[in-house]
Amino acid sequence: MRLRLVITGLLCAALMTVGVGAVPRPAGLGTVAGQVMGPDGKAVAGARVTLQAAEGRRLQTTDTNNQGRFWFASLPEGQYGVRASYEGRVSEWRQNVWVAPGEQTNVVLHLRPKK
Repeated sequence: MRLRLVITGLLCAALMTVGVGAVPRPAGLGTVAGQVMGPDGKAVAGARVTLQAAEGRRLQTTDTNNQGRFWFASLPEGQYGVRASYEGRVSEWRQNVWVAPGEQTNVVLHLRPKK
């Protein structure tokens, strides 16, 4: 019984130190996150978002969730470009998006109307 109390106490202390639900972030890495908006000002679910390195090399792509949100996690510090597309519409290229270690950089991309 005493052993169970000691183990429970140690477990509680460990959880308070780490935090319940805490997600460890790799040191020196950051995140680009944001939302894609349509020409009507509403969030666009299922839009394709592309992340490029500063020199133009495509690094990653992802699709937005039901709220039009996207994330690119675990990125080394530096500058990136981000663009969205959906059903023949594209957003502006957001260049010089700076990623800092341990930080999240937020970007809102606006899809242009079809011509």
